[in-house]
Amino acid sequence: MRVAIETDYGTVAVHLSGRDPGSGTGLLLLHANPGDHRDFAAVTPTLGERWPVAALDWPGFGDSPVTDPSALRTSALPVIASRVLDVLRVEHGFGQVVVIGNSVGGYAAARLAEREPEHVRAAVLVQPAGFVPHGIIVRAMARFMSAGAVAARTVGPAARLYLGPPDRGSVRPVLERARAVRDNADRLAVYRRLWATIADPDLDLTANGPLPIDRPVQVVWGRNDPINPLPLNRHGLAEALPDAEVAVLPTRHEPFCEAPRLFLDTVTPFLRAHSEVNR
Repeated sequence: MRVAIETDYGTVAVHLSGRDPGSGTGLLLLHANPGDHRDFAAVTPTLGERWPVAALDWPGFGDSPVTDPSALRTSALPVIASRVLDVLRVEHGFGQVVVIGNSVGGYAAARLAEREPEHVRAAVLVQPAGFVPHGIIVRAMARFMSAGAVAARTVGPAARLYLGPPDRGSVRPVLERARAVRDNADRLAVYRRLWATIADPDLDLTANGPLPIDRPVQVVWGRNDPINPLPLNRHGLAEALPDAEVAVLPTRHEPFCEAPRLFLDTVTPFLRAHSEVNR
């Protein structure tokens, strides 16, 4: 089932599956840049056997049109997620959720858990953005990856690097969608815009010491990711989330599509421990 939620940046498509929302804690899935809700397709059916699942498409990706790509910033993603969560609660029967976010979706998940503890029961941050302290590396990546000619030429090859071999798990369709971004003007514009604003001050989750998140957090990291490597994030994670449960997997940027069974085995105990099921 797909529902449409109006936001300041476009109509966001949210794909609902799994158990009835009234059955207990739900899951809110937030994807990376680029990508869409289908990035989680290899794990969504299994998650849905126990939990209500809502997977959104950020504006400009998947089934979500974008009103004005130039108005979108990476720091707006938590605001969009908050709007989606409000509508899911009021109109679609969702209660508290565990939010699972990947990359910029992981950044959004962290901010959502920080700002809405009454609605977020726990968070799973998968290869999250925001834990490399801002400096020359972050600013250089933002400039390079968002440059027009560079973005069009590298969106496909970059995805091949961070997703890994196409024959692993469900990598191939995710890679094919990433390669197609260069041929869609709006999607390429959003891809560039999110990269350009990755150095926004709100994206530095390490700036002010430990994050004020009073909900359980699990961090899942693929140690083979070349675009957001663990060594650059290790200190920031320890400073910002000293109490987080950290799992390091032999994967790259999207372990849920590269090694779905391993990902499920890693996160399911955490999800079970921090969710409620109404019989």
